Amino acid sequence: MSRSSFITLQSPGLFVPLERRTGKLAFTLTNDYLFKVVLQRNEDILRTLLCSLLGLQPDSIRSVLITNAAEPGTTVHDKDAALDMRLILKHNKILNLEMQIRNEHNWPERSLTYLCRSFDNVPKGADYKTAFPTHHIGILCFSPAGMPKQFYSHYYMTEQHSHSIYTPKFRLSILDLTQAGLATDADRQQGLDLWAAAFRATTWEEFQMLAEKDTLFKTVSDALYIVLENKDLADQIRRQWEYEAIEKRRKELAQRRDALMQRREKRIQKREAECQQREAAQQQREAAQQQREAEQQQREATQQQREAEQQQREAEQQQREAEFQQREAECQQRENQIQQYEVELQQRAAALEAKSNALKASLE
Repeated sequence: MSRSSFITLQSPGLFVPLERRTGKLAFTLTNDYLFKVVLQRNEDILRTLLCSLLGLQPDSIRSVLITNAAEPGTTVHDKDAALDMRLILKHNKILNLEMQIRNEHNWPERSLTYLCRSFDNVPKGADYKTAFPTHHIGILCFSPAGMPKQFYSHYYMTEQHSHSIYTPKFRLSILDLTQAGLATDADRQQGLDLWAAAFRATTWEEFQMLAEKDTLFKTVSDALYIVLENKDLADQIRRQWEYEAIEKRRKELAQRRDALMQRREKRIQKREAECQQREAAQQQREAAQQQREAEQQQREATQQQREAEQQQREAEQQQREAEFQQREAECQQRENQIQQYEVELQQRAAALEAKSNALKASLE
């Protein structure tokens, strides 16, 4: 890791003491570049802030090494991947310190990315136990979505049921400047409420009130004043602010364009779905119509079959009637023949009887 010492800036020719400064600040300490340069200028300020954030005594931090220092005069694009400060404290503890003013709705992923990158610090071939403890502290001007409303919160990897900490070497903290009203007694004892007020202060009068509560903030205001009065740094901060404003606008336009494209795509997909639905409904109606026509044809075929069967039954009935009439005619003919035979028999009987009578008469 590259190493950097604290930078030294010349005081302006005409130094105005805090009690005589009035009006608005050109930039506040929530500007991440200004935040970084002010803390780099004065190790005592940085050490005191770290003690407040870590809950340590002022003499607990004997040395601080900044591994990604801001170099005055570098361009905006040289900014180290948006991570404000990466520090190494004594006992080789790594601390990431980040000021984030804009809510880009990616804080959990962003903070974990920086934390994991810093935790990956075991040299090749070394024992994993030698991994340096790593702590990422985000000073935010917004409340991350889905997280409890707290002023100063801490997150560890824990077991789901027992909530036991997996390792104390991996830690993430959030100082939510918008929730300073929720500061606990412990937060106030560590001076975090005053630091939150200093970060969000927009006028020199606010720093005057803070200095009355703690003289440290006179030192902070003087460091801030010297940076803002340095023309090169002030121009650098202004250029960065303009660059970030342009980038923010570009991202907003890109997001708006993407949102419009997504809405347009959704409308197209919706229309296509509606067209497909209408086509499917039309096909369903046509299929239903074809089915009705097929059923009608089937009914007509059935009716024709029934009519043919009826005609066949009628023909069979007519045939049976004709056969019956023929049998009746034959029966009548037989009866006529029988009657004729009976007449003939009667005639023969009468003739025989006459012959018999004639024979009797001749014999007498």
